[in-house]
Amino acid sequence: MNSLKEKIGFIKMLNVKTSFSIKLENRLEGIDEKSAKLLHGIRKFGSIMMAAKYVGEDYKLAWTRINELEKEFGCKLVERSFGGLGGGSAKLTIEGETLLQKYLLVEKKFKMINKKELLKADLSIFGSHCPTLEILIETLEKKYRGFFVEYVNVGSYEGLTLVLKGFSDISGIHLFDEKTGEYNTYLLKNKVFGEKISIIRGYRRTQGIVTKKGNPKKIFSIKDLLRKDVTFINRNKGSGTRFLIDRLIMNFASNEKMQFDDVIKQIRGYNNEVRSHLEVAVAVKEGKVDCGFAIKAVAKLLNLNFIPFTEEVFDFVILKKNIGKDNIQKFILTLSSKDFQEKVLEKDFGIRFFENTGELVKEQ
Repeated sequence: MNSLKEKIGFIKMLNVKTSFSIKLENRLEGIDEKSAKLLHGIRKFGSIMMAAKYVGEDYKLAWTRINELEKEFGCKLVERSFGGLGGGSAKLTIEGETLLQKYLLVEKKFKMINKKELLKADLSIFGSHCPTLEILIETLEKKYRGFFVEYVNVGSYEGLTLVLKGFSDISGIHLFDEKTGEYNTYLLKNKVFGEKISIIRGYRRTQGIVTKKGNPKKIFSIKDLLRKDVTFINRNKGSGTRFLIDRLIMNFASNEKMQFDDVIKQIRGYNNEVRSHLEVAVAVKEGKVDCGFAIKAVAKLLNLNFIPFTEEVFDFVILKKNIGKDNIQKFILTLSSKDFQEKVLEKDFGIRFFENTGELVKEQ
């Protein structure tokens, strides 16, 4: 189940059993509370061992539970790597993450509305991972009681694709264009879909290298990633951070008169990918790797060392025809609110808001 079309098909086939579990159409079993908590633990920690402790069950039983879930839903829900560079790890596939989000959505709505509507969110956000966006969603749901959001991390590019297909309401993106030197707004000039989309101005956030506290291996640059005593963890293809990493490596290769492919062959862990900033930080915290690229927010959350590299722009893309919809307007009002922005600034996550945060960006 690799194509985006197949993933969307899987999501559309999900429905709800009256016993409060999520299942596929015409299937008797499904995902229950404990299984959902196990998936949440894997998403949070990037480790089946830690997820098993999180739900209070045996490691082998956790493995069995995952295998049974995957057999039931007919697809891979958890990607696992065994040992090797950086040690073993686990992460949810897009199907696994979506299944978890659907369960959490049902859990919040179960006592409030008709069961037929339990899997329908008031606002769906499929896009890049950002802890600040998670605070925004929490603020939004608290401000508008009975308003529910589902948020799935798929990366900037795939999130944009899902918005264009009408499957997602909003996507958080941080995509840089070398030719124009712009973040995100260059998409408005795209000949294929530029006229179909609008961009809501978000905020600036700082990206850099995350290492253990004190930076014991003295990692400060791309050149340090080539050292034989340094292990690295990469982000998934299609994510804004992956584009940033590859751009920095390309610039380094050009300055050193090297080929890009020759440089990445020397980076131990370049092919070891995870799908969120938090997974990068957890891998560093647990000592599975020495470093990775992430935002300041996750370094601060896990008390890690942070070497700032660049400030990027994190915006939100929507279909232009949906601008006036109630759910989009509630999102915009919350994003531009003093209450939300003050919550974020108090946390010192390396976030800077624009004067026009929450406004639609005009094509220049």
